[in-house]
Amino acid sequence: MQTITAFLKLIRIVNLLIIALSLYLFYYLILVPVHADKLQTSLVPFTNFEFALFTISVMLIAAAGNVINDYYDHELDREYKPERPLAQGIFSLDAAMYIHAVLAFGGIGIGFYLGWNNSNYKLVYIYIICVILLYVYSAYLKKIALVGNLVVSALAGFVFVLLLLFEANLLNMIHFENAGFVFSILKFQVMFYGGFAFITTLLREIVKDLEDYEGDAAYDINTLPVAYGVTFAKAVALFVAAILLTAVGYFAYNFHQSGALYHGMYLTGAVALPTIAVIAVLAKAKQKQDYAKVSMLVKVVMLLGILSIPAFYWFSKMAQ
Repeated sequence: MQTITAFLKLIRIVNLLIIALSLYLFYYLILVPVHADKLQTSLVPFTNFEFALFTISVMLIAAAGNVINDYYDHELDREYKPERPLAQGIFSLDAAMYIHAVLAFGGIGIGFYLGWNNSNYKLVYIYIICVILLYVYSAYLKKIALVGNLVVSALAGFVFVLLLLFEANLLNMIHFENAGFVFSILKFQVMFYGGFAFITTLLREIVKDLEDYEGDAAYDINTLPVAYGVTFAKAVALFVAAILLTAVGYFAYNFHQSGALYHGMYLTGAVALPTIAVIAVLAKAKQKQDYAKVSMLVKVVMLLGILSIPAFYWFSKMAQ
């Protein structure tokens, strides 16, 4: 039982479940309804089984990235995060590398099957590139101020882009009269939620660097606060949070203007106000535990942003 719990902690199961929830909601409450409404068809990129495989493949790639990250952080974690599985010695470094390989190749293998099933083998290259990027991030890029943060954030947003690529493949294979219009709708949704994932992940990554400043400085990991100072890194984090708040406010205002009042109210109450709380707590943060609190608040904002998908779906149904 202890080994299972440690394994789930090693792969960061909560983060993986958030990814799965995001994909599930986007696919079944945005993509599928758009097909039914605009294309008048039940044809979608995946069967239910294939979509489950797609979600698992993404989770496996992300899990592999989490494991390799702990592998390269094991020495630092022994001193500063002794509760991590590798730091406790529950898994050896060799075992961690083996787990990483199994997870990565499992994700790539499923990606290959999905690409083959959709008559587009090129899609598997994306999986391979993501695995390589996550490995390079853990080994090198996370030691370069802001670069590593941007890579991880881009990969977080890219999850929705990957789903859109399978959608584009379907629309290219089968002629639909409104295919261009449907693709533009879904592209906007991908930009909206992918952009949200990018900004919130970037904010959380910088805040986590602030939280880990002491350990990173001791081990010469050149994160943003180590390279340019805590004050500057904190200012950057506040700037990113301000961008997030401005973007959410912009969309909330536009929803109000277009008559989608409930949509606007949700963004205002469930996303904008918690973001203001993030900014307020971050502005006063000084200690490690303060930044840990900010990191948790950002994760709450992430979850509430994802939950806008079922909320918007329900509001649209009410308006019909």
